[in-house]
Amino acid sequence: MSIRGHARLAHGLLLFLAGALGAAAVVLPSIAQSETAPAVEAKGGSGPYGEQHFEWSPMAVSANAGGVVTIKNPSTVVAHGVYWSEVPQTPTCSGVPGASSGSSFGTNWSGTCTFPRPGVYHFFCTVHGPSMSGTVTVNAAGETTTTTSPSPPRGSEVAPSQQGPVSYGHGSGAGASPLAGSASGAVRLASSQHGRSVRGSLDISPAGAGGRLEVDLLARSAVLASAGHSAQVRVGRLVRLHVRAGRVSFAVALTARAREALRRHGRLPLTARLLISAPTGASVTIARKLLMRA
Repeated sequence: MSIRGHARLAHGLLLFLAGALGAAAVVLPSIAQSETAPAVEAKGGSGPYGEQHFEWSPMAVSANAGGVVTIKNPSTVVAHGVYWSEVPQTPTCSGVPGASSGSSFGTNWSGTCTFPRPGVYHFFCTVHGPSMSGTVTVNAAGETTTTTSPSPPRGSEVAPSQQGPVSYGHGSGAGASPLAGSASGAVRLASSQHGRSVRGSLDISPAGAGGRLEVDLLARSAVLASAGHSAQVRVGRLVRLHVRAGRVSFAVALTARAREALRRHGRLPLTARLLISAPTGASVTIARKLLMRA
């Protein structure tokens, strides 16, 4: 091969190597940037009695300091929002209702939050309260964390009682009760009622506005099925979202099984259990006994 041929070959090899190195310079950063941020998604499902359960999935994720976590609610029907209850430093969020500017809740949204410093960040839904909670563990540089899904905190339930005891949840802002005044005055529920629905009302405080009301009706299975045990089963349920401040009335229909027991016996002892959750995380649980008459 002539000297000129060798020169052309060497030039071609240099061009090939330069092109390969340039492609690598483009591909390698793109691979590094393709690592997706941790994502948390609002999900819901139905329980055995038709009630709805909502949760963040997964309930616990981890990221590095300065990292980003995607939070989204794909539902076009059920509204959710994010409230950061216990944090080392408030994260910077965009497009996340409740955690960024705008409405405290919404449907069909997706946003991101950036975490400035290491620590554990606790949050819950602005609509469903501490029963729908999660955590983001932010690691310092070079650290790793294995996350496990925590059990969602709930307002403590109380045993049924004629006097109607009250239990307060321990979420952030638990001092601001969602009830206006004492439970004895804020909840109106007649101890003897007629018909196929339990009716009552309660006074919601400004702190409870936008929160959630759950009313469960419980009856002894022995009354329903003539069984020899006293376990309680649910015979009615009402869930109301975004309750307003002021007096809120409710009516909870009895299930077909409960109506049949009422027709058969002419009376049906019940326990009404009310759970009121404020957007701040405060919650109150009240239990009252009553007697339904045919």
